Amino acid sequence: MFHIRHTYRRFRKNQLFKNFVSLFSLQGVNLVLPFLTLPYLGRVLGAEKYGVVLMVYAVMQYLFVLCDYGFNLSATKDVSIFREDKEKIDRIFSNIYYIKLVLVLLAVAVLAISVYSIEDLKTHKVAYFLGFGIVIGQVLNPVWFFQGMENMKYMTRVNVIAKGLFTALIFIVIKSESDYFKVPLLYSIGFIVGGLFSMYYAFRYFEVKFTRPDVQEIKRLLGNSTQYFLSRSAAALYTSSNTFIAGLALGNYFAGIFGAAEKIFMAMTVVYAPLGDALYPYMAKKRNLKLFKKILVTVISLNTIVAIGVFFLSNWIVLLIFGPDFSDSANLLRIFCVLALLFVPAVMIGYPFLGALGKEKYANYSVVFASVLHVVLLGVLYKYLTVNRIVYLLLFTQTIVLVIRLFGAKKLILELNGENEGS
Repeated sequence: MFHIRHTYRRFRKNQLFKNFVSLFSLQGVNLVLPFLTLPYLGRVLGAEKYGVVLMVYAVMQYLFVLCDYGFNLSATKDVSIFREDKEKIDRIFSNIYYIKLVLVLLAVAVLAISVYSIEDLKTHKVAYFLGFGIVIGQVLNPVWFFQGMENMKYMTRVNVIAKGLFTALIFIVIKSESDYFKVPLLYSIGFIVGGLFSMYYAFRYFEVKFTRPDVQEIKRLLGNSTQYFLSRSAAALYTSSNTFIAGLALGNYFAGIFGAAEKIFMAMTVVYAPLGDALYPYMAKKRNLKLFKKILVTVISLNTIVAIGVFFLSNWIVLLIFGPDFSDSANLLRIFCVLALLFVPAVMIGYPFLGALGKEKYANYSVVFASVLHVVLLGVLYKYLTVNRIVYLLLFTQTIVLVIRLFGAKKLILELNGENEGS
């Protein structure tokens, strides 16, 4: 008993553990609070209008990837390395926001052109424009800064306030199917409130200051982040694009059916994103391969157990969360369970391992190659698509990502073993 208490106290003092708990709480709030609203929205809006909401959110995730330009990864690494250099941190912080301001203006133009040139978007243009606050809120939120500083407790507090507000407003404001366009507005309010509070914490507790734009620093930041931007853009193409394509090709009802199954898949795998985010700066500094191996084995085992359980309970889970209007989502969810077996190890081998230890190209370009292939195949099969085929295509592309990353991991391990033998 004493040994268990001693181990627990030691973990509580460990910065990696603290960051994982904060990031998990952050991600958990992002998922759990919206999940409280899903049964309500599914029943009030129905599959078709809920599909519109999911399509709006998918478009906003595209635009956020543009505005982020990969800084959530590249800047995290920069801040982690230079965290003791106050002047350097101020320059990084300031110039990233100058870049993002230009990118937000570009994103507004892209949204306007898209909405008025694609008929399915134009029909619900109010919802799309009201949803742009999601992008603004995410741009304001310097998650990359707090991750690089390995201090995520402030982000957790902010998220509870912002998402709690959004959750309460859903039950107060959304009363009928015709209120569907207000859901993106409420999302926007939540994200913007969270972004503003996050900025306040960065200025108040870390005393960051805006400096004048530095052309050389801007060029350096853009150069460092381009490969991450390509990777994240590619990932968005083969993740967020599927709900959007399902809506365009099959209608809003099938966007809702696909999106409902995908939401449950995200809930199944929610723990691994914050774990990877916490490991990324830690591994970049500590290069603790023994700890990483233990975490990887544990993660794969836990993920397999969850995937098997959800596979056999899929009908009951969909009915409980979304209601009978989404019964077609159960079969999709079973395929997503198979996808989880590929997705989780690919995530863990990616940035926390390959990215942190200097093999970013395998983490980044595995996604770029797979997503280009995914989009090409979506185009080729567009007239023959079903929601099932979209998920099968995801299985195919995720397999490619995993195989490329495993190849990179094998190469990295051989190099590390060679260095150890040489020393």
